[in-house]
Amino acid sequence: MFKKIVVAIDGSDHSFLAAEHAIQIAKLQPGTHVEGIQVLDYEKTKADVLHSTDPIQLQSKRDEKLQRFRDAFEAASIHYKLIMKHGEPAPMILEHARDTKADLIIIGSRGLNPLQEIVLGSVSSRVAKRAKCSVMIVKYLP
Repeated sequence: MFKKIVVAIDGSDHSFLAAEHAIQIAKLQPGTHVEGIQVLDYEKTKADVLHSTDPIQLQSKRDEKLQRFRDAFEAASIHYKLIMKHGEPAPMILEHARDTKADLIIIGSRGLNPLQEIVLGSVSSRVAKRAKCSVMIVKYLP
């Protein structure tokens, strides 16, 4: 049913749970390929740069965040690839899903405060509204 799954990852618990769902689905269907996409938002990464002037340290922090995803995919023997892109998350996730002919996008839900939700909307809701394939939004319950 699903041959190509794109899972949005940002290092958060929300996105790790989304990755776990991708793994479970991929295990049910041998031959499924999972692509984890991490989108670095230029505006948000500016804060990283301000807090650290060492580019090696910045890359090390990003790699640390992604390692738990690598470990989970490898432990499950899932065929996967991790991709890093720069830009606004929702459009980049959608573009990647379209370009790779994804059957399913899995993305974590993240709770914004009510004002942010009204003004900005969430990445997951924008992806769900604009995607050309199925979208699974995974709720995180701590």
